[in-house]
This record gives sequence, C-alpha cells and structure tokens, in this order.
Amino acid sequence: MGTIVKALYEEGFAGYVRPDHGRMIFGETGRPGYGLYDRALGAMYLQGIWEGLHVQTRKGKVAT
Repeated sequence: MGTIVKALYEEGFAGYVRPDHGRMIFGETGRPGYGLYDRALGAMYLQGIWEGLHVQTRKGKVAT
C-alpha cells in the first residue's frame, strides 16, 4: 500500500481516496465489510502514509 500511495504522492495526485472495506469492530452491527470504525482507521492509515511522505520529501529523505 505504501508503494501505491508513494506513486500517487509523487505524481501530485489531488483526488479522493477512501478505504473500500473494513472489519466490524467495537461491537458494530451492519453489513459485513462496511464497518464505519475500521474504514475510518484505514483512512487514517492512508493519511499517515501521505503525511510521512510529505515530511520525508521536505527533508530530502524519500528514496525514489
């Protein structure tokens, strides 16, 4: 996943990205695979990778 996000970052991607599926956690009920909390965690994982790339790029430390 990191390699894909890195490629998007390097190309200047400015669109929307969202996690497709997530587990049912914290006692959620609903359609399996569409748990709100785990998809929110997935969105934050993506944001964390993006922010890490941004910081490393500013410091000149991202390998190409």
